Amino acid sequence: MKPYIILNCAASVDGKIALPNRQKLRLSNEEDFSRVHSLRSECDAIIVGIDTIILDDPSLTINQKYSGGKNPVRIILDTNYRTPENSQILDNKSKTLIAIGEKTLDKKLENVEIIRCGNEEINLEKLMIKLVERGIEKVMVEGGETVLWSFLENELFDELNVFVSSVIIGGKGTPTVAGGKGYIDEQSTLKLNLENIDRIGDGILLQYSKSKN
Repeated sequence: MKPYIILNCAASVDGKIALPNRQKLRLSNEEDFSRVHSLRSECDAIIVGIDTIILDDPSLTINQKYSGGKNPVRIILDTNYRTPENSQILDNKSKTLIAIGEKTLDKKLENVEIIRCGNEEINLEKLMIKLVERGIEKVMVEGGETVLWSFLENELFDELNVFVSSVIIGGKGTPTVAGGKGYIDEQSTLKLNLENIDRIGDGILLQYSKSKN
């Protein structure tokens, strides 16, 4: 039992999602921002990792400039509970859930519900069950690279949307769409079905589903 899961990210032509120093940069154009915020409004929750919270401090709410609707629940994957007390996701503009390790020490942060699942890392399958129990049926996963890789590696998704910006970033250690250990041979690589291609301004949106082969 799991929610419907959409992985969504923006990347350069060479698959990078940040600068080599891991600093965030704008890859989506105005048209894609509108798409993303409309998608947020259709989802019950948004998931990001703790590194995204620490590096970018996003609010994970809907920007009324691009779309209306109710703000989704904000979910942070934070095994060791490193969420800063001044993070925007604690602003009470929407409910915030933080998934931490089973043995991680709790700390008092306002406007937060804690979910314990997993030890060295968050057990995503267990987390998804807990989300369904809370009435969350549609989830958007926005990153960063480690979180995206975890969902891809576990084949825990229904859609993968990649907006490809018309820019090259480069760099061997630059964060990518899937920043985990990777697959070690051709047979084990994750196969996808290309469902749709749309030109959005000066970029392209690629929409995939999992291959059933």
